[in-house]
Amino acid sequence: LFNKLLIFNMDFNQLSGTIPDELYNMNLLQQLDLNDNNLNGEISRSIGNLKTLTFLQLDHNELNGAIPTELGELKALRTLNLNDNGLTGVMPAEVCANRNNTSSPGFLGTLVADCNPPDEAEVDCSCCSLCNVLN
Repeated sequence: LFNKLLIFNMDFNQLSGTIPDELYNMNLLQQLDLNDNNLNGEISRSIGNLKTLTFLQLDHNELNGAIPTELGELKALRTLNLNDNGLTGVMPAEVCANRNNTSSPGFLGTLVADCNPPDEAEVDCSCCSLCNVLN
């Protein structure tokens, strides 16, 4: 039904539960904004299916677990906000590689995670453009 959708913006809607698997089949999607909701669970490895995604905001939710390496497959991605969640571990090298990509389609200019201060960081991210200060 939504397979031709380009922008899906549901921020500030008090959504709860996990991110529906159907979203990962929207292969023309360019912008996905789910920030400031009550979404929980892990980010599915199926996120790598969204090859045309340029903008992804999942911040200010209750997501947990590791950041999937499949986010590094999103070569068109310019903005990735993951802060203010319960995500843990190391930012995948595949994602960091997109921060340094100078060939077309370009590079991931904005990458935000909970990686500050370094000794109390939830996410170890040496390539983040901004490290959110934890409360």
